Formats: sequence, C-alpha cells, structure tokens
Amino acid sequence: MNSILKHLSAISLTLLFSLGQGFSAELVIGFGSCLDQDQPQPIWKEIKAQNPEVFIMLGDNVYGDTNGNINNLERAYQKQAKAFKKAGLDFPFLAIWDDHDYGKNDGGVEYRLKDESQKLFLKFWDIPEADRRQHNHGIYFEKIIYSKEGAVQILMLDTRYFRSPLKRIPIHKISSLGRYEPDYNPAKTMLGQVQWKWLTRALKKEVDLRVLGTSIQFLAEGHGWERWGNLPLERQRLLNLLAENSKSNLIVISGDRHLGGLYSLRTKEGIEILEITSSSMNKPGRNTNEPGPLRIGEMYAGENFGLIRINFQRKRAKIELHGLDEGVVLSKTLHFDKPVLNGEGIYN
Repeated sequence: MNSILKHLSAISLTLLFSLGQGFSAELVIGFGSCLDQDQPQPIWKEIKAQNPEVFIMLGDNVYGDTNGNINNLERAYQKQAKAFKKAGLDFPFLAIWDDHDYGKNDGGVEYRLKDESQKLFLKFWDIPEADRRQHNHGIYFEKIIYSKEGAVQILMLDTRYFRSPLKRIPIHKISSLGRYEPDYNPAKTMLGQVQWKWLTRALKKEVDLRVLGTSIQFLAEGHGWERWGNLPLERQRLLNLLAENSKSNLIVISGDRHLGGLYSLRTKEGIEILEITSSSMNKPGRNTNEPGPLRIGEMYAGENFGLIRINFQRKRAKIELHGLDEGVVLSKTLHFDKPVLNGEGIYN
C-alpha cells in the first residue's frame, strides 16, 4: 500500500467520527466514477479546489479486467497509486467497486476471481483489519458523519459480488441502447440475502440525511445497459424499503455510464427521491440520445464529478454535477425537513 493512501485512510477514520469538533456550516461530499489509470487525470485539480471533506469513488476506480489473470488488476492498482500521489490529494476516500475494478466486464456472482479481487481492493484502499469487509464477502459498508448540526449516513452497496446473471437481449435486437432486458425471475438477486438484511437494519437508524451509493444506476429507465431495472423485482424491493424507512432525506449517487445525469422519482405521497449519476472522471462518453422518463433535463457527456453541499441549519442539500473546465452543469436542491413516509410503498 502506498504512503499517500495510508495517510488519507488515517484521516478518513478520524474525520468520519469526529467532524463535530470543527464543522458547523456546510459539509461538502464529493463523488465520481470511472477513472482510467492509463489516462491523464486533470479533474483532480478542480475537485481539490472544491475542498470536499470526503470523496466517494463509485466504482471503475481502475480498469483492470483480469481475463483470468489477477495480476492485470494488481498492476492497474499500482499505476493508479502513482497517479493519486502525483495529484497530491489531501482528502480522505470512501470506495466501492464496479465491474472493471471487480475484474470482469459486467461481472456478477459467477466471476471466479472475486475473492482475489476483494483482497486487492481492500489492500489498495487500506481498509482496516477490524473492518467487516476484511472478513465478510462483498465490499458494502456504512459510515456516519456526525457534525454539530446533524448526521449524514452513507450507505454503499455492492452490486457485483452477489448479483445474479443478467438476461441478454437476443442478438438481432441489440442496439446502441444496450444489451440487457428486464428479468422478472424472482430467484435472481442484486444484493444477496446477507446484504439485504444488513441494508434493512441500517435504514432503521435515525439520521438527518442519507446518501445511498450504488455503482450502477438505480432510477434510470430507457436504456438496456447495466442498471437496477435489469432486475425489476429487486429494484421495486429497494424502492419499497426506502419508502418504509426514509423521510424526504435521501440522495442516491451512482456511476458506471460514462455519462452524467439527474433523475427523480416521486412517491404517491408526493415525496421526491433524487439520483445523481457522475461518470466519467476521465473516460467521457458520447451518446446522450437515450430516453429518460425519470431524468431531469439532458445528460452530460464530458468528464465530470459530483458534489453534495449539505447545510444542516437550513435543512437542505444542493446536488451538483461539475464538468471539467465548465463548472456546475446540472444541479438540484433537496430540502430534508419533510414528514416521515407512511411505509405504504413507492410508485412511479
């Protein structure tokens, strides 16, 4: 493990449990995804200028598809460590993986090197030995940031280790909008039984604001790439769980798409669930012409990162997508002082 990440990890543990000693105005959480170790990383300069208290990596934090050789992933991490050191990063990280740092494109439970990949993930991000991720399967976790004014719960999901195989579109129907179609098989899972139980317990906690991180998009519809909608029963299960346990105080953050966007789903009670997708940090996409029935505005194809600016006194969180050299390109404000949901479920 390189010295810069060891230092940042130590800062992270201190920060997440003692912010209340010095923070009272605005808490800034940064996030992003899809960072190729073989490409320049100019975006770090702009991220540093925003002074985030913590930065969340949402997956594809390296591109190290193993193709049966775990050394490919190890080499990718080694190169990324040098890039982080060169960038002079001075904030702590929280991280989950997506397919390319999991080790297999679009990979799930079937990936035979997943345990070896998890060991490399834990080593690179310098996860403490006492952390549950060192002893359990999968890299999902919870952190709570406490301040003088309030608390933010950060729940990060693992959508790879346990995920059932996806249903492919027949080859003659494949298009630029993706290769997968919804699979209503009730035996299939996104999170696996143990992770679902953990998430259910975690959502019972009383906090001012929740940030739910998922490497793949949760609310987005209109495309056939990886998303929660590929397993619609699992998506509905999570929607119902959130409705039963959250107030109007939830922000979903996601990555993967090499495109940025804002999404909104309104419950039958009139409460809004927001999702912001930030992708990619240095591998921009091209095609923004896709249906988006739950999308707010257009997609953004340039290099980007996200910010959540939390003001506990005013009970609001501003969600921002920043484009490289362009500043804020998408934004939305969440007011998290609304009444508790009644637990009857959630609907489009």
